[in-house]
Amino acid sequence: MRVFICLGICCLLTACAGKAEKNEEEGGGTEGGTSNGSVQIVGEQETADALGESENNAEDIPVEPEQGAEGEPERPETAAGEEESPVENLEPTEILVENPSQEYYLTESIASEDDMSLSLEMLTEEANAITDTDEWFAQNELPAFDSFHMEDDAYRYEILGDDYASGYLLSIYEKESGTFVKCLEFSDYRYTDNIKEGDYDFVEQRIWWAQSVDDVLYVAVAHNTYTESCPHTGYLVAIDLNDNHVIWKSAPCMTNGRTFEIIDNTIVCGYGFTNEPDYLNLVNRLDGSLIEQIPIKSMADYIIRKDDILYVRTYNTNYTFQLWRAIGCS
Repeated sequence: MRVFICLGICCLLTACAGKAEKNEEEGGGTEGGTSNGSVQIVGEQETADALGESENNAEDIPVEPEQGAEGEPERPETAAGEEESPVENLEPTEILVENPSQEYYLTESIASEDDMSLSLEMLTEEANAITDTDEWFAQNELPAFDSFHMEDDAYRYEILGDDYASGYLLSIYEKESGTFVKCLEFSDYRYTDNIKEGDYDFVEQRIWWAQSVDDVLYVAVAHNTYTESCPHTGYLVAIDLNDNHVIWKSAPCMTNGRTFEIIDNTIVCGYGFTNEPDYLNLVNRLDGSLIEQIPIKSMADYIIRKDDILYVRTYNTNYTFQLWRAIGCS
């Protein structure tokens, strides 16, 4: 019996020793080691420490941006249906025109090789029906008129403002190509001093007409009410289109009609209003000085040249004038 008991104990000890040896070989002999694709499970604190160390290491590793075809970082794709925002245009779109004075102003006279003086000889004077403006244009075969769009040999012009009655912005385009050149802002001309009390709402001044000669722009600015409401109105302004400075500004009350005509070195314009004296004014294009005033029966709305005849339509009377030029005469 004792023999059998000893043999059983020996067998049991031999089996346990073999199992321990096998476990030691599979575990690699170290805690946390791997063998044959198995991972040893460790405690919660050890797991957190290991993960924290891994995250810290990841932050220290620089990430290379994805490269485009030419080595530059690729931009994020635009969502379907969305357009990329255009690059902001930093160039000014409106150029402020200085208002240098409420009276006559001159920097220096414009140079000219022409030595021409203009005179007008009245040919006809006829009463009109006041409302027959379209018929007057058609009968005299005069070009169609647009009070907010005009052109000359070099440029096209568009008068803009806050609403239909306002017009203190002048956009300029090249006539042939239609390319935008600049936009001049006349906000400093909209209101002046010496406004009659209670008449502020009626004396906003706007651009009425614009024409250029040799890159000098001539602009008419006026309000459309009585002179006594604001006497500082009705100006011609000459602007150098190369640097946008004001060369000269006429005396007030030179023009408040819808148009003017530039003939050689003379600007023919008109000023007047109800119960006020009405004139055709001949203004020197080179320095803005007044050359001559011709009395007419009412304010000149339209002044249009056709060949050597000047057509003038006033509120109640139509005129035609023969154009005469003299060389070397003051």
